Amino acid sequence: MRLHWQTTWLGFLICAINWSAPAAPASDEAKFAAANTSFAFDLFQQIIREQPGQNIFISPFSVSTVLQMIDHGAVGATKQEMDRVLHLDDFPIDTLNTASASLNQSLRSQTNVILELANAIWYKQGLPLKPEFVAVNKEFFAAELGAVNFDSPQSAQTINAWADRSTHGKIQDVVRWPFDPATRVVLANAIYFKGKWARPFERKETKPHLFSVAGGNKREVPTMWQHGRFAYQNGDDFQAVRLPYAGRRLWMDVFLPATNSSLTKLLARFDSASGRDKLLAEFMQREGTLALPRFKLEYGVTLNDSLQVLGMKRAFHGADFSAMSDEPLEVSAVKQKSYVEVNEEGTEAAAVTTGIMHTTAILQPQRPFEMIVDRPFYFVIQDFRTQSILFMGIVNDPSK
Repeated sequence: MRLHWQTTWLGFLICAINWSAPAAPASDEAKFAAANTSFAFDLFQQIIREQPGQNIFISPFSVSTVLQMIDHGAVGATKQEMDRVLHLDDFPIDTLNTASASLNQSLRSQTNVILELANAIWYKQGLPLKPEFVAVNKEFFAAELGAVNFDSPQSAQTINAWADRSTHGKIQDVVRWPFDPATRVVLANAIYFKGKWARPFERKETKPHLFSVAGGNKREVPTMWQHGRFAYQNGDDFQAVRLPYAGRRLWMDVFLPATNSSLTKLLARFDSASGRDKLLAEFMQREGTLALPRFKLEYGVTLNDSLQVLGMKRAFHGADFSAMSDEPLEVSAVKQKSYVEVNEEGTEAAAVTTGIMHTTAILQPQRPFEMIVDRPFYFVIQDFRTQSILFMGIVNDPSK
């Protein structure tokens, strides 16, 4: 994991992806997005428990996408566990597939920012995948499929080149050769986001400011300043501000615990859907001043233990993926590499997740607020229309 101070902006580019999906009723799409959000917070909280005090940045959307593709190959108790952990156990399969495809198409329809999604499945040459498993992942996930020879270094080069290309060079080397001889299938999702702020920060206003890192020490970090009207809320033990990107469909929410509180207490408020809905509904327009560190973060995590703690155990041991292949398979590893840079112009973020299968209201006038983000904070990047959380992170020490 590396955190760098640096400003890079490569221009503004719009990428259109020619893919159409079956339309799902808005209620099904919303229910599916809510399931993804519940899984996102379950996973994020578990990673925090495993890595206390660390900078963390993941794309839960990318993880859930890979697991949903794998889930289409699961049968019996293996599928029941996966569905329960993914919060999809109440979804009829046809409704789930249509809602998933519709949500992905909606996300791809962004025009004011770049948001690109890609899925792929590579399988061992000669391994017969079940036709229905292949068809579902092609139709509803637009997954590319390719046979590779895992005994050859070209297999890793093929997968890594796809990750590099799908994330504009931000995520590389997601797999390494030689593969374990038991490797049969590698499933992957890539997500790439680049957006300008609707109201950029003035570079001339960026200046060093002390940040209290986890543990109590203070470090001087480049901090962006802006005064104006924001969507803002001030709870009993936290402050929060919403920063929209161009087009105002995507935004970043920054949540700052009060000095007498903690990230652990703050995140506990997000444990239930009702708690999340209440928090996200209480942003109101306020005038004030925001100071936000400029940061760049690269992160990698293996999710096997986290997913098993959440209840997805059979997928890794004693699995039944007979809907994927007649050869006995189990999940060997679920990994993610991610990247985010937040600067005066906006945000660039990317992630690649791989799943490797082995054989076995009106307000009264208020005083201007001041929100100085000078201690560990939490942030999310989400899509307003679909309520999908695309990325989420914690910054305990922006100077690392």
